Amino acid sequence: MIAYLNNLKAMALIAVLTLVQFGFSQTANETLPQTLILKIKKDYRAACSTSKIEINALKDILQEIDVEYLRKVFPKKQEASKKGNIDLSLIYEMRYSNSIAIDDVIRKLRKLKITEYIEPYYIPELTYTPNDTITNNQGYLDLMEAENAWDITKGDTTIVIGITDTGWDPSHPDLLGNVKINYNDPINGVDDDNDGYIDNYMGWDLGMDDNDAMWESSGHGINVTGIAAAVTDNITGVAGVGFDTKFMPIKISNSAGVLTRAYQGIVYAADHDCFIINCSWGSYVPSQFGQDIVDYATINKGCLVVGAAGNDDGPGIFYPSNYNGVLSVASTNSTDVKADYSNYGYYIDVSSPGKTWWCTAANGGYGTNGGTSMSAPAVSGGAALMKAQFPSYNNYQIAALIQATADDLNPTNPTFTDQLGSGRINLFNGVSATAVQFLELTKHSETDNNNNIFETGDTIRIEGLFQNYLDPISGVTVTVTSASPYVNILDGTATLPALGTLDTASNHSDKFTAKILAGSGLNEELLFKAVITNGTFTNVEYFTIILNPDYINLAENLVSTTITSNGKIGLNDNSIGLGFSYKGKQLLFEAGLMIGDGPTRVADCVRGVSGYDNDFVSQTNVGFNPPYVSALDLYGAMNDGRLLFPMDIYIKQFSYAYANAPDDKYVIVVYKISNAGLSSLSNIYAGIFADWDIDNAGANKAGYDASRKMGYVHSLGTDSLFAAIKVLSNTNPVNYALDLDGSDIVHPNGSGYSTEEKYTSLTTMRNTAGGANGADVAHVVGSGGFNLIPGGSFTVAFAIIAGDSLLDIQASADSAQVRYDGDALTVQENDIDEGFNLYPNPTTGILKIASNNDLERVVVRNVLGAIVKESKTNQIDISDQANGIYFVELIADKLKIVKKIVLSK
Repeated sequence: MIAYLNNLKAMALIAVLTLVQFGFSQTANETLPQTLILKIKKDYRAACSTSKIEINALKDILQEIDVEYLRKVFPKKQEASKKGNIDLSLIYEMRYSNSIAIDDVIRKLRKLKITEYIEPYYIPELTYTPNDTITNNQGYLDLMEAENAWDITKGDTTIVIGITDTGWDPSHPDLLGNVKINYNDPINGVDDDNDGYIDNYMGWDLGMDDNDAMWESSGHGINVTGIAAAVTDNITGVAGVGFDTKFMPIKISNSAGVLTRAYQGIVYAADHDCFIINCSWGSYVPSQFGQDIVDYATINKGCLVVGAAGNDDGPGIFYPSNYNGVLSVASTNSTDVKADYSNYGYYIDVSSPGKTWWCTAANGGYGTNGGTSMSAPAVSGGAALMKAQFPSYNNYQIAALIQATADDLNPTNPTFTDQLGSGRINLFNGVSATAVQFLELTKHSETDNNNNIFETGDTIRIEGLFQNYLDPISGVTVTVTSASPYVNILDGTATLPALGTLDTASNHSDKFTAKILAGSGLNEELLFKAVITNGTFTNVEYFTIILNPDYINLAENLVSTTITSNGKIGLNDNSIGLGFSYKGKQLLFEAGLMIGDGPTRVADCVRGVSGYDNDFVSQTNVGFNPPYVSALDLYGAMNDGRLLFPMDIYIKQFSYAYANAPDDKYVIVVYKISNAGLSSLSNIYAGIFADWDIDNAGANKAGYDASRKMGYVHSLGTDSLFAAIKVLSNTNPVNYALDLDGSDIVHPNGSGYSTEEKYTSLTTMRNTAGGANGADVAHVVGSGGFNLIPGGSFTVAFAIIAGDSLLDIQASADSAQVRYDGDALTVQENDIDEGFNLYPNPTTGILKIASNNDLERVVVRNVLGAIVKESKTNQIDISDQANGIYFVELIADKLKIVKKIVLSK
């Protein structure tokens, strides 16, 4: 149903946006030039006014980029008063005139840490397929059983559909009678209803910011309006699906037809009592701004948002159709077969005819048009009829009723089984419904009773939350299956208790279980199908679980960070991850590994001349290496396969985090770098680039502690926090402190960070940055001068540290050196491929051992070294012991492995 399949809803960030409209075209990923949407954190509310943000660090950047426009998108909005509601009051639109790239501006603004999100201003497309054949083809109304539905209800003039589109034709004889009139604001030059819009008597033109919502260059909105709500039974033209339903014209395009105020249109509709909001437009680029707007309409205001699924004949994820809370509409033809242009997928909620609609057109005329743009208003009109018949139903219940009463499309679309939603909308079934049931999977969660990183051999336990939207229901069973070759369903059936209207239930006491099999790739999407039925009612839901994720969060002590499979540290794709926080305070903007053997060849995963470089390819996904050194050990492997001319190096990566003082303010990262090629390599340097932003990023300083081989950055602000990278390995250190304003030879801001500059910073000493008053700084801490014959290797190791003072990070650096020398240096590879796996860990008592070796004996010792249990089998029970840490010795054929486990009953 509407947008609760969160995994499916987020599974594809497809960055392709093509638009062909009346008279103009747009390129992929179309945005308004040099324009951003940013949402300021609520902590800075006092500094925010309609057209100003009184934050000094921000003012400096705005002056640098020559900001010419800064204004709240919704200046009349106040802070959300109800918990759980969406707050739109701190969202700004910003335009600037400097030639600096928009990605660089976003990077600068993110470093201030004052925003919830910053995004380009994306421009959606209209979702229609023009058709020039003029033929009366309202047979679709018969297919949807519209006339039978109208025998029961002709809608209600109090129900309004907000048509967010390119405008309407106020002179059209088939539209004027159904337009929603705002009698509280007659046309007199005064804002009589005090809603911030002067004379919005018949809708509003957001694109041009005036009260004339008449179409200009594109008549698309006229087509859409007529399908949803043309005047019906007037011996004129066409019949609107909504019959007596009113519509509100909300023009979201500028004079050229570009949809410059699309999401603002949703807010306008929601604020002006439109129960249904039609969106026959969208793009393949998701944004937090868009989801915020939809949440505002659906959660704050209780609106039903209807979105067209797109017209590219593919499974692409289209927005806003695919945002949580939107009823997503695909398109069919006159024989109930998927229209040849329509998108499809398990995320679709319902389908509607749309191949060729006879509809209202510009200048009082009529014509035909097609596409999911035309299917969506048919559903919007149908939703209005059902709301008129069931006025107590909320937005989610109307969406449920539409789906519960749709006609099954699977028989006529075997290639697209379950990918056209619940079926084709049937208006008569909807308005005549009695004892209709609709139960849906609204949320799901998974665990493996260990680390919740789902890999080969894991048994996953799946819990679902189910909500009943319509009539009471009982006798429900849920059956979960998967066609994936990477999973074996062990227990796929659960029963649910009887549920009243709007009640919820879970299968907490009867979880589904599934075994993960070998062969899946990194970030493999595992698709599950859940059939919810009581014999008379059936609903099919889909959800996904990610196997072998290529990053893991470390949060075992006072610092929290993310270790990835591609060399990045802190953030997996520069957006997903923990960064590097200390006592809850975020210190890091970007960090990652760099390895080079000359000024023309550096493999790395940090910013480049244009965008980010991504040269490392995971060979072994980063994963938990069950604790035997620290509180949490990780292992992974990668190579430089994406480099244009690779060095053919293979990198094993080990990570360690300790839970207790004096080792609770750092993590250790070790890289063993091998020459996997056929040629010798020389003069190799490896290091970590880190752009620290501590407190005020513009008031940071970088320094170097030579005796500890440690580069550090600290804040001159109120917190005076420190962050550092220390070389732990017995190798020659290099430290390069960077001024990001371009005042030294390396300047990875503005003009980018070139390969030559990266190698310079890997091989050159520069001990300070930031000047007397501080600045935006970064550093590279590394080691090098290595020569590798084929098969040769070297190891470099680092401690990444945070603390409250220079003395504090120095003490942690010394502790990290002791740990590395005594622990990690000697055991970093010892257990990687030994063939043992001990699980679950943590355990409630029963430990199981999977082994490729002939296991002879298992010995469990407490922290004092005393033996508490022994076994000669692959299972041992320690549930009679006290909660805490234990060490398990696995002994097999002269091999003895010690692993740390945690007992937590």
